[in-house]
Amino acid sequence: MNSETRQCQNCKFDFTIEPDDFAFYETIHVPPPTWCPRCRLVRRLAWQGYRILYKRKCDITGDMLITTHHSESPYKMYRQDIWWSDQWDPKGYGYDYDFSRSFFEQFHELQLRVPLPNLYTAHSTMVNSDYCNAASGLKNCYLCFRITNGEDDGYLNTIVDAKGSYDTSFANNIEGCYGSFRINKCYQAFFSQDCDNCHNIWFSRDIAGCSDCIGCINLRNKQFCIFNEQYTKEEYEKLQKEFDFGSVQGIEEFKSKVDLLLLKYPRRHFHGLKNYDVSGEYIYASKNVKNSYLLANGENLRYCQFLKNGPARNAYDWTFFGDNSEWMYDTVWTGITASHNKFSVWCYGCRDIEYCFGCMNSGNLFGCVGLRGGAEYCILNKQYTKSEYLDLVARIKKQMAEIPYRDAQGREYRYGEMLPSAMSPWTYNESAAQEWFPSIKEEAIKEGFLWRDQDVREYRDATIVLPDHIKDVPDTLIKEILKCEQCGKNYQIIPMELQFLKRFNLPVPRQCPLCRDRARITQLNPMEIFSRTCSKCGVNIQTSYAPGRPEIVYCEGCYQNEVA
Repeated sequence: MNSETRQCQNCKFDFTIEPDDFAFYETIHVPPPTWCPRCRLVRRLAWQGYRILYKRKCDITGDMLITTHHSESPYKMYRQDIWWSDQWDPKGYGYDYDFSRSFFEQFHELQLRVPLPNLYTAHSTMVNSDYCNAASGLKNCYLCFRITNGEDDGYLNTIVDAKGSYDTSFANNIEGCYGSFRINKCYQAFFSQDCDNCHNIWFSRDIAGCSDCIGCINLRNKQFCIFNEQYTKEEYEKLQKEFDFGSVQGIEEFKSKVDLLLLKYPRRHFHGLKNYDVSGEYIYASKNVKNSYLLANGENLRYCQFLKNGPARNAYDWTFFGDNSEWMYDTVWTGITASHNKFSVWCYGCRDIEYCFGCMNSGNLFGCVGLRGGAEYCILNKQYTKSEYLDLVARIKKQMAEIPYRDAQGREYRYGEMLPSAMSPWTYNESAAQEWFPSIKEEAIKEGFLWRDQDVREYRDATIVLPDHIKDVPDTLIKEILKCEQCGKNYQIIPMELQFLKRFNLPVPRQCPLCRDRARITQLNPMEIFSRTCSKCGVNIQTSYAPGRPEIVYCEGCYQNEVA
């Protein structure tokens, strides 16, 4: 079979389907996609609303809850402990399939009928962590998201195993860290990036096995270094005292020095280790992984993103989660020993499911919402026998292929297309799509996404003028209202956060937690891959550093010879 060039029905740009792609689609019995990889990704991201929180009443108890669902959202919402309990039966909302109507319309009606949880966590494992979401195993955590196992943390995003850390993203096994991202097995790493197995480091990048380093780049197994220069312990400690990182001005001035230094050192064209035959960015311990981003322990994957732990195998267009799962296609926020999940959202431990939302530890489901505890052979939440289920699913797929659903933009949705983004319980600017593909209201609505305007009540004047230095900040700051210097939204400093800042002599942040989180995301290399030449030997390389960027970028061979 030859490769084919097709036009994306969404953006109208051409994209290529390779022979291996056709083979995968044939194996899992789906038609080839009609949307290009980028448009498919944005559509999936619009189905993960995990970060924007509101207060809203539970529809069964009347309790005021923290939730991702706005009070004006048309979806029903239950308190988590009730949603997971046997106090209600999701099958009680099931109904017969109507062949005179589109599947997508009927599925959306079911979504509006079946209650959703106020938050999407493993709630029985959460202790004193009410303001966290997409999380499990947390204790005394605040505004932490997409995190597994944490204690005494705040403002973390996409983390596995953390303790006493703040304002850090995309990290594993950290303690006492702040203002960092893409760090692994680090203790007291501050304002650092791409560091592994380090402790007591500041403003460093791409260092491994190092300790007591400030402003260092590309070092391996070093100690007592400042700006890559070696010092004795006594010299290092004396110079360290001269730096004042408790001042906002001092932090900014030091960051500027580091940014200039970064341009003098080579960058590796690709971030990853222990790989074989991979392409993309930030890929680790993987084999035959193509066009993918930020994942580990993957095999035979393409167009996959943010699979934190693995193993993840034999999948296309799979975004977020992973964990011992395989044969996934065009699905988001799914995993934990799952297999053959297609076009589904927030489903754990499921097998052989299609077009499902919030289904757990179940199998053989089609177009279901909220089923769990071993549910099987259900369509639109109605129970069938195995033979009835298989026959009806085949007939529904045939109808979906022959009579497509058309959205407001005229795009056709046949069997094989992910759920339309306009049916997501979250608007574009409430979803992960806004993080990675920022848009404005007019553009998002034009492309068929929903949008929610900001609440003007969240933009009051600050009740205090923040001192430049942490030593001048009063303990009463936790009672004050602050105003973000970037977006203007209000935020507060919590007690354990202020204790952390004073302990490590760090200034109070001038931006709200969301703006700080988004700023870290923008510092990651993009998902797009470019052709470029090695700055040293001139060989052609594929890299996420665009040709016009000022960094010195080396091929793998040159980087290994000079740095590693």
